[in-house]
Order: sequence, then structure tokens, then C-alpha cells
Amino acid sequence: MDKNKRLYCDQVHRLLGQTVTGVSATLIAAIILSLALWNLSRDPKVILWLFSMAAVVLIRVFIRLYFLKTATTVENVIRRRNYVLISLAVTGGMWGLSGIILFPYSNIIRQVFLVFVLGGMVAGSVGLFATLKSAYYCFSIPTVLPVIINLSLIGDAVHYAMGAMLAIFWFIMTIAAMRLNIEIIETFNLKYENLELISDLEKEVRDRKAAEERLITRNQEIEAIVNERTSELMDVNKRLRNEIEERKEAEEALRNSEEKYRELADSLPQIVFEADGLANITFVNRNAYKLFGYNQDDLNKGLNLIRVIAPDEREKAEANISKRLNGTRSFGNEYIALRKDGSEFPISVHVNPVISNGRTIGLRGIAIDLTEAKKAEEEQKAVAARLQRAEKMETLGIMAGGVAHDLNNILSGIVTYPELLLIQIPDKSPLREPLTTILDAGRRAAALVQDLLTLTRRGVITENVVNLNDIIHEYINSPENERILSSHPDVKLEVDLENGLLNILGSRVHLIKTVMNLITNAAEALPGGGTIRLSTRNQYLDRPVKGYDDIACGDYAVLSVSDDGIGIPQSDLKRIFEPFFTKKVMGRRSGTGLGMSVVWGTIKDHKGYIDVESTEGRGTVFNLFFPVTREKQDLKMDSRPINIRQGKGESILVVDDARDQREIASAILAEIGYSVNTVSSGEEALSYIMKNSADLIVLDMIMDPGMDGLDTYRKILEIRPGQRAIIASGFSETDRVIEAQRLGAGAYVQKPYTIDKLGTAVMAELGEK
Repeated sequence: MDKNKRLYCDQVHRLLGQTVTGVSATLIAAIILSLALWNLSRDPKVILWLFSMAAVVLIRVFIRLYFLKTATTVENVIRRRNYVLISLAVTGGMWGLSGIILFPYSNIIRQVFLVFVLGGMVAGSVGLFATLKSAYYCFSIPTVLPVIINLSLIGDAVHYAMGAMLAIFWFIMTIAAMRLNIEIIETFNLKYENLELISDLEKEVRDRKAAEERLITRNQEIEAIVNERTSELMDVNKRLRNEIEERKEAEEALRNSEEKYRELADSLPQIVFEADGLANITFVNRNAYKLFGYNQDDLNKGLNLIRVIAPDEREKAEANISKRLNGTRSFGNEYIALRKDGSEFPISVHVNPVISNGRTIGLRGIAIDLTEAKKAEEEQKAVAARLQRAEKMETLGIMAGGVAHDLNNILSGIVTYPELLLIQIPDKSPLREPLTTILDAGRRAAALVQDLLTLTRRGVITENVVNLNDIIHEYINSPENERILSSHPDVKLEVDLENGLLNILGSRVHLIKTVMNLITNAAEALPGGGTIRLSTRNQYLDRPVKGYDDIACGDYAVLSVSDDGIGIPQSDLKRIFEPFFTKKVMGRRSGTGLGMSVVWGTIKDHKGYIDVESTEGRGTVFNLFFPVTREKQDLKMDSRPINIRQGKGESILVVDDARDQREIASAILAEIGYSVNTVSSGEEALSYIMKNSADLIVLDMIMDPGMDGLDTYRKILEIRPGQRAIIASGFSETDRVIEAQRLGAGAYVQKPYTIDKLGTAVMAELGEK
């Protein structure tokens, strides 16, 4: 079959395979849209349109079921394509018709919702119909064009803008569809190239087998001639020499064929392998040795295909190998492969049986390393998830910012007048209780509006120097905390705050709100009682950390809230910060779905990061990372720890590859009376020590590139035996830190630096205890 025709058949076949997903999305979206518009107007046209759309969906399903009876071929592909394009055009036309006959002219919010639904259908069609450009156009153009024209005909600026934005959105989705179409075609072409390559390899092997069979036949003829014509020895010898020459040529041809086969196999980026009838590997190309870590000796000793598959997938591999040995061809299976060193990586394996004289004698195939492809796929999913999260937060922000001001004006009367009336009426008045109920409801509504404003990312001022320990003390002593704990009498709150916690730039009000939301969330995760642990700590990250957020390196004050409650299902974990996402019941203790969204918004306003770990039945941990500041709080008292004595000008050399860490250490040591010099590497430290002396060296353990702290200290001791030093690092204590201390180094200081930690270590090492 011509390659282009085969490609077109595969495209149409893939498009048909998307029918179930497409009609499901169409039917669900049509029902949701109809319900929204029916609640607005009760117009019979809504029901008529919905049933018409359902009829179109049923027709598409019947077409798909009919085509399932036979395969897609060159002879029927055009007819099938036409059916699909017509059905997509009709479906798109039905959606476009909704933008005209169902258009809610009197309700701008429902208009936005209608445009949002149509835009969503176009966005969904990118993934479903981009296989064939004409399919995407047949669906998307009838879907959005009528509503764009309708918006333009209304004539005001808002509807012009809505129409223009929808047109731009369609254009962007069209670009995405075209790019996806190119990628799909490239995937099909790669598939065809691999199949052609396997075919070429099989032909090469057949030629090799044919040469071997000719050689065997020739040898048999030579032996027969020798036995039958002994009397004609001279003639036989002459013919024998000729036969030997032919045998050498055949062997040379065989060697050339084998060498060509190996060179071809070694040139491939994939793994090429052969195995016998027991699945013992008999041949692999160079790339197989590289990826799996084995060598020729391992192959000579015996290496089975099952051995290079991860234990959890060996049963599946054995079943597939059995099928291949029984003559079944493979269209590709994915496994987790096992290297010689025990590490694992994903592969895609394509195997076919090797048949000789009508009998399967082994297996031959290729394996493709999927590590980079899987990594790219996961990264693409992560980017899409983050983008979707950001779009949802932005949508809510736009909506909340537009209504919060008016809501607050309305709530002013609801809250203020009940307060005034409660002052004026007698204590035993029958109106006091309902007025109190109205006042409480108004206050709760005002708090909800404040949460909405927080989500708009407006008004969070992060320019004040605050300390998380002070925030937590203020919250613990607040009525809100008493209310939460009194509502959950079986819940115990444990607090562990690190002394000397570094300051941050932030908004006290929003930080207290964040702590309250986290404590509330934890308490409600303990329906049978339990313990909430609230703690703080300083933490320095030498390298970025990947978690729920990707956390950049630097100094952080970390707020941790953990519970031993019911935990969060993994399916919900990525959605907990979405606005209005909640599993709680509205109208009870909580359940608006805004609490965790407010936490997310506050963290982002403070340029911080959040990490979440949860196990169902065991509990949840929230870690909030806030960038620290070296600015001091506006306090009249001296913030220097009372147990740190003033230095006497002793010389200290700070060795650290991070400039900000050198500057912080230098500022702390100068503040408490020491003379400080700094260098940025172990090599610079050696040059300094050869020309100068230092009473003490503050030595960073991890410095990249170049010598680390241990190697630097060894070299310094060769120049100045007995040199005093202390070790610093952002990581936990390691064997290399212990080795440096064995050589004579003093205390180990874990970053981030504080006056208390660094001053105490320096004082102890210089003998100023």
C-alpha cells in the first residue's frame, strides 16, 4: 500500500476511534448548557435544541457502530471520511445554532457562559479532531462563527470584545490543532519507518540463512564426490580445490552479511536483539550493552529476556513471549526494564517470531528507551495542570473583583443596622434573637467577601517585617482559635516553634487568616479526634526541590501544619486549592470551598511556595515556605541573643560559593565584633591562607565546581597545621562533615545562618565560652 494512502487510512481510523469521547463530551456539555438556559428563561427552544443535539449524537454513534463491522481500507476511506466530516459539520452547526436561537440577550453572565461552553467545545476538538485538519475545521468553524457574528451584530463594545476574544481563541486553538496534526503525522511516519526497518532486517537475516543452507548443501556434495570417485583422485582433488574456493567465497559472503547486519544494528539508536526458543538472548547491538550495563561475557554466560524485565512485569512478559513463540506477531508492548545495577527505565518492545522450516526457533525484535518520552509527557501534563489551575484562579479573580465592592456596600446595611437596633432595644425584646441572627449572617458574608478579595490577588501588602512565631502566638490567643477548638473538643493542638526563627516580609492579617484556614482544615480532617501539630523552622535549600510546588533554592522560614486524620485522596490532592472545591457540606461548620484557595493566594502574594503530603487514613502535612528577610522588626529592645558575647576583633575567613551566604555570614560576624574576610571557593581560600592568617575559618561544605569543604580543609592543614575551623551547610550532617571534624574542625552549623547559631559556634571554637 502507498505510504500516503496508508497514512490517510490511519488518520481516518484514529478519528473514528475518538467518536465515543466526542459524543460523550458533546452530550454532557449540551445538557449542562440546556439546564443553565432553561433555568433562565424556560424557553421551549432549549428543549427542542437539546433533543436535536441528542439525535445528532445518536446518528454519530450509529455511524461508528456500523463502521466497526469492517476495517478502514483504501477503498472505503473516502466514504467514511465524508460521513465523519458531515456528522462533525452538523454537530458544529448545532452548537453554532445555540449561539443564535438560545442566545440570552438579557443576561450577560449567561452570554459569557454560552461563549465559554462554545470555546470549550472548540478547545476539546483540538485533541479529538486534529488528526485530520478538515475534521477540525468542519466542527470548529460552524461552532463559533454564528455566535461571533451574533455578538458583532449586537453592536456594543462589550459584545464586540467578546466576539473578538472568541475569534482569537479559535485562531489560537487552530494553531494548536495544526501543530498537533503535524506531531500525529510524524508519529505515524516514525511507526512506518520502524516497520520498514524491521522488514529490512528480516530480509538480511533471510539472506544469511540462505547462504548457510547453500554452504551445507555444497559440503554434502563435496563429501559425496570424495567417497564415490576415489579412483579419480587427481580429478577429484582439482575439483575439490575449486569447491574449497567456492566455500571460502560463501563463508566470506556470510561474514560480510553478518558484519553488515551488526553494523546496521549498532548504528540504530534502538535496542536490537535476538533470542532462542527458550528466550535466552543470543545477539544484541551496541546500544543494548550501553543501556542495560551488561557486557559480552554476561551474554556468553547466559542471559534470559525475562531477567532484564522488572519483577512486577515478568508475568506479563512471559505471557507475551509465549504468544510470540507460538507465532503471534507483536504490535508493541511497554515494560519497565531492569539494568544490571538494579535501576529501572521504561521501554517499548516490538518482537516477532523467527521461523525456520515452518517452525518457530526464536525471537527477533527491537526495544525503544521511553525515558525521555515519559519525562516529556509528565512535564507536559504538569505544565497543563499548572496552567489550568492558574486559569481557574484568574477566572474567579475577575468574577470576584467585579462583585465584591457592590456586595460590601450591600452588607454594610445588613451588618450596621442590626448592631444599632441591638443597642436601642431592651435586653428581653423578642426582636433581639432574630436581629442577632441577621448580624451573625452578615458578618459571615462579609468574611466570605474578604476571602473573594484575597483570591483576586489585590490588597495583600507584604512590605512589613513580621515573624511567623509572633503570628502563631497571636492566632493561638485569638477567639477564632478558641472557637475552632471548642467545636472540636477531641482535637489537641501541639505547637513547636524554633527559637531564632528568621523574619519574613508579609501581611500579619493574611498570615493569621492562613494559619486559621489550615488549622480549620486539619480539625475537620479529625472527625474522631486526634492531634494537630503546628511548627516552624529555618531551612536553607542549596538546590531546587520538586514537590507540589517547585521550590527555588534559598533561605526560608517554614510553617508546617500536620494532622493524623483521614487524609486526602490522591485524586483530590491536585484540586484542593481550586476555588469552591470542597467535600464538606455547605451550611455546617465550614464548606464554602474558599479556605484553601485563600491559603494558595496568600502564599503566592508572599512569593512563597507550598508543599503537600497526604496519605489516606494516616494524615496530611502542609509545609509553607516563606522567603526570609534580614531586616529587623521595629522593636525597641536589642535583638542580639543575650548569651552571645562581643568579639574582640579576631580575624575570621568565610569560605562559601554563594555570594548571598558570604554577605549574610559577614554581616552577622561583623555585628558581634569580629574582623571578617570572604572568598568564594576552596582554591581562593588556599591562596588567602598562604599569604595571610585567620583565627578561624567558616567553611561551606558543598561548593560546586571545585573543591568541597573537606578537601579544602585538608589542604589548609598542610599549610597551617592546627588551623581552627567550623563547617556550614544547608544539608544534614554527612560523612564528609564527620571526617572534617575528625581532622580537627569544630562545630557543624546548619544553614540558614542566625546570630544565635553562628555566634555560639564561633565563640565556642575560639574558646570564649
